[in-house]
Amino acid sequence: MATSAAPLLETLPGLVNAHTHSPYGPYCRGLTRSAPFEVWMADIMAREARALTPAEVEACALVTGLENLAAGNTALIDQHFGPQSQTAIHGAAQAYETLGLRAWVFVTLSDLPYIAYTREAYPGFAGAIPERDLPADLVEMQRPALGAEEQLARAAGLIRAWRGERVRVGLALSNPVWCSDALLRGAAQLARELESPLSIHAEESPLQRAVSLAQWGLSGVGRLAEHGLLGERTLLAHVVQLDEADIALLARHRASVSHNPVSNLKLQNGLAPLGRLVRAGVNVCLGSDGHASGDSQNLFTVLKFVAALAGLNGLRELPEAPEHLALRMAIENGRRLWFAGDPERDFLTFTEPLGPYAPVWDEPAAYLDEVYVDGVPRLAAARARVAASGARQVVAGLRAAAAGPDRLERAARWEAPLRAQALSR
Repeated sequence: MATSAAPLLETLPGLVNAHTHSPYGPYCRGLTRSAPFEVWMADIMAREARALTPAEVEACALVTGLENLAAGNTALIDQHFGPQSQTAIHGAAQAYETLGLRAWVFVTLSDLPYIAYTREAYPGFAGAIPERDLPADLVEMQRPALGAEEQLARAAGLIRAWRGERVRVGLALSNPVWCSDALLRGAAQLARELESPLSIHAEESPLQRAVSLAQWGLSGVGRLAEHGLLGERTLLAHVVQLDEADIALLARHRASVSHNPVSNLKLQNGLAPLGRLVRAGVNVCLGSDGHASGDSQNLFTVLKFVAALAGLNGLRELPEAPEHLALRMAIENGRRLWFAGDPERDFLTFTEPLGPYAPVWDEPAAYLDEVYVDGVPRLAAARARVAASGARQVVAGLRAAAAGPDRLERAARWEAPLRAQALSR
């Protein structure tokens, strides 16, 4: 088949990372192996001995922000899992503001157990585990500290109190399967009141889907629709385990999706039906996921996965070349995600001209010269700020603690019942 000539690349629009996490960020890189989602979740959560301090949260956000800039990402969506004090949430937002990024920092709410599906919380699921059969410290870890109303009130205060130029604070839900009906209803009302977008994981693992169908008789996407949480300002991460009815709901409500193929595969969740989502008209964006599961913030790697898997994810069945589709997801589609200012003023320059398909098949981050946000060069200044802050030293200390023998022993104790439950589906 004949190919048309294409010019070499000297610049490229800034990429949009539609899904990452802080503070489970840079200190978690390389800590976990591939495992079923629920087993991996037990492993990574077992490594948390205490809540991070606001200073540690800010250090993680500074390093995460720099790694995004250094990978050519000029905007990001941070679904924040961590301390939900004002100093922590606003500290992360301020870190991104200081580095010159566009960002949303979403306060994440959850009021049901999110590591093990217990009989007490999920009585409709036949594979639920009685709390007495679980390690006591695991039960305590996943027990919500606040109820739905208290969490919603706290989130509202955090969102209303933030003032930023390019960075916004918004509302997130962990996953519909980890949220009660009361929390879903309350979140829908609060999002309308605050005019906030909503970020949420959904249909990530086969077990999640099985639990949702058994407990509520609906998929996660179906529950979101039932409670008025799907719309043009809803971003769903992962959505691997979908059927045609789910895809139709996402398309009808004009929701956006963050496709995160690296973490989806590492956590053995499967391949999202990318071609069917695109064909239905869903706005599909690309995300790195957090360092704990994606181990990198490099969207160029994600682009390579998307194109390399085109014969399996359905993109090759579409008329447009997978390379073009993938790059549109990383740029134009991501720019629809409610960022302050004009993302069209964000671009990358390279130290030398690159091949026309370099964004998908080469390693362009190695050739970055500068990253511009709002037309202002940001990368060199961000590197200097992070170096001066001591944030990398803080992150290194957190990583050393998370890899310690006490954390590994706890992870081993937690994983056994979770592995059995993950296989029970």
